[in-house]
Amino acid sequence: MMITAKTEKEIKIDTDYLQSLLRRIVPSKCLQLLLWNCSPLGKNKEESSVYRISCTVLDNNRKQNYTMILKILKPDSMRNQVDHYYYWKREALVYHSGILNQLPLGIRAPLFHTVEEHPDENVWIWLEDIAIESIQSDWSFTHMCKISYLLGKYNGAYIKGTPLPTESFLCHTWMRSWVEVCAAYAKPIEEQKVIWDSCLNDFNGKSSMWELYHNNRDRVNSLLETLELLPRVFAHQDVHWDNIFIEQLNGNDSLIAIDWQFASISGVGEELGRMFGYALLKKKVPVNKVAEYKEELFLNYLQGLRDVGWDGNFKLARFGFTASASLRFIMVIDKMLSNLEEDDRINQKEKSSHLLLVTQALLELAEESWNLRSQII
Repeated sequence: MMITAKTEKEIKIDTDYLQSLLRRIVPSKCLQLLLWNCSPLGKNKEESSVYRISCTVLDNNRKQNYTMILKILKPDSMRNQVDHYYYWKREALVYHSGILNQLPLGIRAPLFHTVEEHPDENVWIWLEDIAIESIQSDWSFTHMCKISYLLGKYNGAYIKGTPLPTESFLCHTWMRSWVEVCAAYAKPIEEQKVIWDSCLNDFNGKSSMWELYHNNRDRVNSLLETLELLPRVFAHQDVHWDNIFIEQLNGNDSLIAIDWQFASISGVGEELGRMFGYALLKKKVPVNKVAEYKEELFLNYLQGLRDVGWDGNFKLARFGFTASASLRFIMVIDKMLSNLEEDDRINQKEKSSHLLLVTQALLELAEESWNLRSQII
């Protein structure tokens, strides 16, 4: 029977290989691939691209449809070190190692099928197609509280005895690597000060914020050193609305996590801080409700930790949360100043106003984390 295929121009999939892969996945010796097609999911990024492969097969004289996810990782010499927060090959190694099969109860990853290394050095990961469209949710306050609670249970399981993965490709200094990359891309602080002063009228006289920023830039390394002393957990480190979903298992909420490229051994609370900082930047956390969201999300995270049996000092988790969230200020303030430097100042004003409020909230979190640091060291 003729096999037809429709693929994207930039990828070529061998039909015989696809049929052999399906025969490994589907428990049938009679399976025959009839036709298949490939459709991109999301934007084709410089570092990776994702496709849904839809197949029609003949199985014991019945037509069946199967889908898989193909994620292609592209090599990058700038991200070729295992201690880089975004080591380009990490996700393939994470799946291939099997460590995602050993996650604690309450969280799972897509089933892994296989990894291929291609002559062009691209790495192809074949995964279960999870119908995330049916479980995606707007990141309402209530939804974020549920996510926070489940993250607490997930992280807490490792503090309470679930063995940490020991694979060498996991980053053990994730926040440090991320901060170093952000700082390297940012303008020198002297240049930032010139832009800040020239735009002070736009900031409604917020001159004291610069001093706060300058003080917290000097504290960054101390915050990172303390983060690295916190109780360790296996972290996803990229929790947001496109990567983390809630499903119902036996009547209970449970997490599905995709995109494990940031997988790391991190400090308790970091996972929540990363989520909070990104959600604040992307307006999922309203800037006028930062205090409310901050407290409730942390309390839910802490309850998750407590419910798996961790009775340690809550200030450790609080520091991990506030410090990792606050360190985003390094990136945000540089982005804001770059916007203001643009010629079309009027169109940039609204963006910059939001970033200014985000910066203020992040710097307040940095102050809180600095105060907490003196209490836990």
